[in-house]
Amino acid sequence: MSNKLESSQQKENSLKHGQFKVKMLTKDDQYEEHIVDPLTQDEYAEGWNLVLPRENKKSTTHHFSVYLSQLPPHLWHALRMEYDNEGNEHYATIFDKIYNYTVKQSKSDNNVLKLYKLVMQNNPNLQKVEHLYKTLEQQRVRGWVMTRAKSLLNPE
Repeated sequence: MSNKLESSQQKENSLKHGQFKVKMLTKDDQYEEHIVDPLTQDEYAEGWNLVLPRENKKSTTHHFSVYLSQLPPHLWHALRMEYDNEGNEHYATIFDKIYNYTVKQSKSDNNVLKLYKLVMQNNPNLQKVEHLYKTLEQQRVRGWVMTRAKSLLNPE
């Protein structure tokens, strides 16, 4: 019987990949615990930014393996290349408090970088955005960069 109780408690305490708990002060000066989910690609496209807790001894570090078009916008400045012992080029792992990102290389990365620079501008050249969007769409690129480009081309 205690075994079943332990497993149900573990399910209550377990978090999904990328989730973390925060304690927030209520109007009644009481603390409530909330579970925070990682942002979706659509939320990144809309300009959301998640405030992560500092890493400490008890925190779980979450690892994400993403393509360049999925890397959160605030981490693009940290993007850099490294070389392994055989001289092969790859992106360096990016550390963001409790989240770590490994960026997988693809043949589309140069165009994704160009599109990223365009969609981050205040008044981007929509013809260039459309050309790059169509090219990357044919290559089946997904991520917030593509979503933001699509919303610029089709404002509602």
